[in-house]
Amino acid sequence: MLDRQNAGRLYSKWNSGNLVVYPGDGGAGDEYFVDSEATQASDDNTGESWAQCLATLDAAVGKCTADQGDRIFVAARHAEDLAAADAVDIDVAGVHVIGLGHGNLRPTFTYTNAAGEIVVGASNVRISNIICNASVTTVLTAIDIETTNTGCVIENCRFGVDTAGTDEFNNAITVGDQCNNYVIQNCEFHQGTAAAVSAIKVDADTDYGVIKGNFVSGDYSTACIVGDEADDMVRIEGNILYNGQATGIGLNTEPCIELHANTTGVIVGNVCVCNLATKAAAIVAADCHLHENYYNEDESSSGTSGIIGTASADDT
Repeated sequence: MLDRQNAGRLYSKWNSGNLVVYPGDGGAGDEYFVDSEATQASDDNTGESWAQCLATLDAAVGKCTADQGDRIFVAARHAEDLAAADAVDIDVAGVHVIGLGHGNLRPTFTYTNAAGEIVVGASNVRISNIICNASVTTVLTAIDIETTNTGCVIENCRFGVDTAGTDEFNNAITVGDQCNNYVIQNCEFHQGTAAAVSAIKVDADTDYGVIKGNFVSGDYSTACIVGDEADDMVRIEGNILYNGQATGIGLNTEPCIELHANTTGVIVGNVCVCNLATKAAAIVAADCHLHENYYNEDESSSGTSGIIGTASADDT
């Protein structure tokens, strides 16, 4: 039987997408290990091996050094309850949090209080391959990238509900003011039927953001992706956005993407599912350029989507 350390080695390659990462591979920075399931787990440990693993992610962050490329490996089946604001504060620049395992074996953070959250309090933080589950109604946010923290990446994560259909995050990921060059990619968002506002909410003056390859479903009262204020050169690409529920409420009469009128950028190759009067209403983005985005509101094996908007005029 593999021990948990060697099992972690196998999982890490599969789950890090185009980034192959192994514990102990001699890469830059220090490595720390978190595993709530291990009998020896304690936040009093060094965290420098599985034998000395820590019990919580926040304890591991506290041992990291800024800007040296430290990595935190969180074991498959690790579980934490988050019951307070800043329950996990990733406030050390350049840290990469790597969840091991796949499917439901990924590290799971359960939000047991509306104020519970993971905050990104430093630049160039990367969070990979974790599950965030709301277990009470109207949790404010799952991951909050705080103001002026740039270059953050959230990838291959799932944001869902615990068991009840009315559990949800108001905004699963919030991106603060001046958090330029953020990337949110290859994540899944599945929210409840009560009070979710958006899956991804971006605040003012946050430029060069990338939102790509995500699958979003749920009853969002504003839109799946929301930009509150004017941002420059956003790229929203290749997302599947389903505003509504397949059972119960049906499709929502709100758009899939709603950005500030002065936000600029490119919105390309997205699939939008909602229930609006026109296809064009599914994407609200007056100053952006749209390329081959599609809309469908019909349940039918013979129906298919239509392209959003009309062809650009030939200026020759």
